[in-house]
Amino acid sequence: MKPQTKSIALFDDRSPVANAVRLYFQKELGFSVLRVYSRDELSHKMKNTPFDFVICPSRLHLPVPPQAGREKGEPIFLYWHLEHAGDHSRSPLRNALQFEIETLHASLSYTCSPSEPLEEQFQKLSRLLLTIRKYQRDFITFRDDAEILQTIVEDGSAAVLHLVRNRIRWMNREALRVLGRSERELLGSAFSSLFPGDGDYRDALGQVARHRDPGGWGTASCSLARKDGEVVDCTIRIRRLNPMNPDKGSLVFIEDDRDRKRLEGALATYGEKIARNEAKYLEIFRNLNLVVIRTDLSGSITFWNSLAESVFGFSAAAVSGNNIIDTIADPGSRTARDIAVLLYDSGAVRDHTVMHVLENRRMDGTYVWVAWNTLMFRDSSGRASGILWIGQDISDYGPGGDPGGRQASWKEEILDGTDVREEVFDILFHAAIELGRGGRESRKIGTSFLIGDAERVMANSRQCLINAFEGKDTAQRMVQDRETIENIKNLSLMDGAFVIDGSGLVQASSRHLLAPLDDTRVREGHGTRHASVAAMTQITRSVGIVVSESGGTVTIYRGGAMVKEFAV
Repeated sequence: MKPQTKSIALFDDRSPVANAVRLYFQKELGFSVLRVYSRDELSHKMKNTPFDFVICPSRLHLPVPPQAGREKGEPIFLYWHLEHAGDHSRSPLRNALQFEIETLHASLSYTCSPSEPLEEQFQKLSRLLLTIRKYQRDFITFRDDAEILQTIVEDGSAAVLHLVRNRIRWMNREALRVLGRSERELLGSAFSSLFPGDGDYRDALGQVARHRDPGGWGTASCSLARKDGEVVDCTIRIRRLNPMNPDKGSLVFIEDDRDRKRLEGALATYGEKIARNEAKYLEIFRNLNLVVIRTDLSGSITFWNSLAESVFGFSAAAVSGNNIIDTIADPGSRTARDIAVLLYDSGAVRDHTVMHVLENRRMDGTYVWVAWNTLMFRDSSGRASGILWIGQDISDYGPGGDPGGRQASWKEEILDGTDVREEVFDILFHAAIELGRGGRESRKIGTSFLIGDAERVMANSRQCLINAFEGKDTAQRMVQDRETIENIKNLSLMDGAFVIDGSGLVQASSRHLLAPLDDTRVREGHGTRHASVAAMTQITRSVGIVVSESGGTVTIYRGGAMVKEFAV
């Protein structure tokens, strides 16, 4: 590494000494010389240039002017003086040169030997200057580091004491605050006087001796007495500064435990409230008209409400600890894969407003369609701790074979005020789910159904392709006929919407909807098909179902707005 050049400001009084100094240091590697000729010029130069050395005659003893680049340290001043010998015939430079070397904090005198050549005298002088400069730099670094460390210790959040022979020799500001005493009261006092009693002091020392780590730090939980008599719960850590020299004393760190204990108490109270609230919520979930299951992050069932028992046929005790995938899905099935995705997806980017329609297995081997939503449980630290599964039975039948079943509340909300029979809605809804899940002829399908208020829907639409149901018998146009549903699935490859009246009669296929879109708003990601269906339900008393070709979702519209969306 190339040594840094040392800069010299030389006050040139045009004397032989000034000339000799200039000539030597100009040719010496590692030095640069700038000559000045007056005090004012020197002051001006030092304001703009950081010099390492200032060399001038002793008769011009200068005050230290402000200097740029103080991070390099103050300059070192050399004042030369020529000591004349008795022999005035000798050259001035054959006499003894004396230098007064001054820094901001110290000074020394240095006399050259007149018997040595001038070159050798200056070599010794330059080595001395470099040594002084190095030590000055080291001192500045040490001083700055010491100031930083002192500030850290003085103003830190930890209380610190320095003990020598069990008496307090130094303390920081935080120690004064924690102990509630002044510096005068603490200096020189015995460390044992900080404890409520001798027994407390001996107990703390015993803990320190027993709980000492490899670094020599001993730890104790204890109580210290403030001046006002208040007892402070603390944790102290003690270590000798020099294990080989006990006269150096010990360092004591004091941690005030009051805030920590108040926080722990608050957290404990909060945890109790959360536990009580969770118990209340679980009781609500137990009797809720929804399937509610709770699992841990690996899928083990920890809660199974009464409706889950009724829908799936398993008791809560029978499934506790079982994996949810093994319990309600066939091994290797699409439902098993979909549940695994919901289980192991963190949910951070998943839209929880979308319900996931899955064909789940009952205990007796039959199947039930359930629309699931999942919510992540988190503990007090914010970490994920479990998953809540909330499901709606959307099968065409409830337990016991009753049409509609007990899960009809969400459908009632959609069908209320329309002429649509629930049976018709169920058939078309499940047809939409099957199209969304499997498509047709290995192709993804995008289509839509307008159900109910068929006369007004037909009046606000037109044929974009041939109506495949025109001229067919009524029986061949009813959605209750399985062949009609298969025909609808095949025709869903064509453009346009299906129009079905409330009784299940297919009025037309391939209808282009003409309802105005001006006041229609659909969510981001939904296109023209969704907007057209939403607009039609706004001007008619119909229910719209849209199968998304790209998103794998089935969306239900009523009154111009989306009321349900299912991921299939």
